[in-house]
Amino acid sequence: MVRDVNVRYMDALLKRNPGLIDAAVKLHQSGQIPPNTYLLDLDAHRRNAREIAKEAKKNKLSLYYMSKQVGRNPLIVKGVLGEGFRGVVAVEVQCAKMLHRYGLRIAHVGHLVQPPVDDIDYVLGMDPEVWTVYSVDNARLLSKKAEKLGKRQDVLVQPVGKKDLFFDTMSGGIPEESLVEEVRKITKLPGVNVVGTTSFPCLLFNLATGKVEPIPNFHTAVRGAKTLERELGIEVTQVNVPGTNHAANMKTIAENGGTHAEPGNGVSGTNTEHAFDKHAPEIPAFAYVTEVSHRLKERLFTQGGGMSYSGGGWGLFPDGKLWVGGTDIAMEALVGSTAKQAMSNRLKAKYPGMDPFNYNLTLYPGTREFSAGDTAVFGFCTLQIFVTRAWHAVVEGIEENRPRLLGIFDQGDNLVDRHGHVQGEKAVRNLLEKI
Repeated sequence: MVRDVNVRYMDALLKRNPGLIDAAVKLHQSGQIPPNTYLLDLDAHRRNAREIAKEAKKNKLSLYYMSKQVGRNPLIVKGVLGEGFRGVVAVEVQCAKMLHRYGLRIAHVGHLVQPPVDDIDYVLGMDPEVWTVYSVDNARLLSKKAEKLGKRQDVLVQPVGKKDLFFDTMSGGIPEESLVEEVRKITKLPGVNVVGTTSFPCLLFNLATGKVEPIPNFHTAVRGAKTLERELGIEVTQVNVPGTNHAANMKTIAENGGTHAEPGNGVSGTNTEHAFDKHAPEIPAFAYVTEVSHRLKERLFTQGGGMSYSGGGWGLFPDGKLWVGGTDIAMEALVGSTAKQAMSNRLKAKYPGMDPFNYNLTLYPGTREFSAGDTAVFGFCTLQIFVTRAWHAVVEGIEENRPRLLGIFDQGDNLVDRHGHVQGEKAVRNLLEKI
């Protein structure tokens, strides 16, 4: 099952959003977008956000948007927030800075990365709704800065249970057995106000059952919130349970005690479950576009730079251990100089896995011949543009069969022309006013 995850995502892209493939080939062949570009469908992102927001409202949940997966693209963020999301979750301070300069609402900071000490004042000026602190030390720093600014910042804490599952570089929080003692210290700080709990990941796709399910972290966050209410009299207003959030599991989140979710890949239709569920309300909303570079014997190479290790998906193995997509993931690309030609040339590709360079991506054409400059369109689940070297471009009008390129962005979320020349923040704000 694991090996097929990206093949099935390509099936979904072909069947549910073929117009995006058509636009990708035309925009690349006409020279409007460069190779190594993620093409983001604004209308599809809005559509998906509406579906998630509808289910969230039905289940009395609030939503923050995790934008790192789409490279924190401001046009996509503006579109998503307009469909009922309260604001953006900034997984690291770069997310907050890149979007705040364009006037976009920053709602949750500190999860998964604590803002650097010298950035606390600046981030406080963004008036985030909540701020996750991992320790009393972090809370004390925040409190001192907030007090000087005459603020009292609402904060979340992350209780850590003995059976919780964390990715190695995404760990932090307060051991559950010390939660009451440590949070009692935080409640005495004048510049912060504890309002709830969070963790990550809280839900994952189970490869055995084929469903997204709560994992121990979810239950620890809920249990921790109840403990804080009971032992410290804290009025808990938020139990934030990010991870694999999309329309199909809003009900599950509510039934298990969550109050807030943070869809990211769910809005792009690229959570692992989307590779398997043919009837998911979300549709594929992105394609990776590049071009044929050269051939060496039985292998065809395309321009690379846009792949990330997590491109194969996240989930749980049947034995309960974490699965992070890697080199055993199947991948495919559509290759040709026209959309019709590309859709008839579906080639197997090698997923680069842990290779951080991925200068060239490998395809296996068999006896088929291709020319340098032919377009290659990749589709896969679990998008992570922010850790790649790719451009990201936004297109609208695909639903009306009138695709229009709105802009190309670099890794710093700067609007650029086809050759990478920065167009300035005013140009981005002018685009945002039209969305």
